[in-house]
Amino acid sequence: MNHLYIVTHTDLDGVGAAAAVIRILDRVNGGYTTIYAEPYNVHEKLESIADHAEKGDLVVVTDLGPNRNSFKQAVETVENMTRRGVRVEWIDHHIWSGEDLQALEAAGARVWVDRNTCATGAVVRHLPRSHGTLADDYLLELERVVCSADLWRWDHHLSTRLFRILGGEYNGDEWRDKVLDKLARGILWDGELEERLQDYVTRELQGFNRVQATVYTVASRGCRVSAATKGRGPPANSLIGAMLLARYQADIAVIVRGNGGISLRSRGVNVQPVATKLGGGGHPYASGARIPIPFHVRLASRIYPKALSWYAARIVYKAAVDVGVCGGSA
Repeated sequence: MNHLYIVTHTDLDGVGAAAAVIRILDRVNGGYTTIYAEPYNVHEKLESIADHAEKGDLVVVTDLGPNRNSFKQAVETVENMTRRGVRVEWIDHHIWSGEDLQALEAAGARVWVDRNTCATGAVVRHLPRSHGTLADDYLLELERVVCSADLWRWDHHLSTRLFRILGGEYNGDEWRDKVLDKLARGILWDGELEERLQDYVTRELQGFNRVQATVYTVASRGCRVSAATKGRGPPANSLIGAMLLARYQADIAVIVRGNGGISLRSRGVNVQPVATKLGGGGHPYASGARIPIPFHVRLASRIYPKALSWYAARIVYKAAVDVGVCGGSA
């Protein structure tokens, strides 16, 4: 049997999409390798399997949109694999340009982009058709649970639970693999997941107290950008983003890490062009990028907890003005 490689995002939607791939392609009992990636390093993850994938093997990439700093190399690696007879299918729900789609298809990949759902939903809707199977009732329920969280609808009782237990680096790849196996086998919730949730909630409350001390806001008459610095562990980016949008009445929420990674969240402003301006990408209300952090800002952040947030808020505000989603001077 040819081997299946899945390259997917690290969040709930990425894990849900990978579980759907495994179930649809009947690999629940093995014969697959899962690799977790971020948009900015997807080219490195693809390169890591390029030397191992053989003719007839299938590589499925999902929940990873094009990133300006990585996509060209990713396309080159895809072309290298398809020339050797490796099949590549890329299934996503983020915003793609026609140029990016054409480049990937020209490299030999089959591409499906469905912006009307989450990545898990895109897999459930499109992968069965291309492989002559049908999505069962469980897969349709998995789509509802995951999309409820990823699209910020929160209209399924399991969405906030699964979202929390897969939030951030607190949950490493070993834990993701465990949850992935459960979801692929048809288990949406059990005692082990409940125990993990209780531990997470305790850490989340502690984390919110630390995050609050780092909030910095840049505002003008036309826009309000609030940033917070995230360390290791809970709360997840989207929960911090929801707090910034509600408590600080922000138009754009920025969650920044010490390595320069930023996540953007909004409920009314399209942040995808802002992320693209900064070298990243995503979809209208949840996007990300990576910005360089000057040495003096890193140094100051050790003493002044708001230094990193101050820097990130100003960078994002300027980008938002430049692309026209914010107006006025700070």
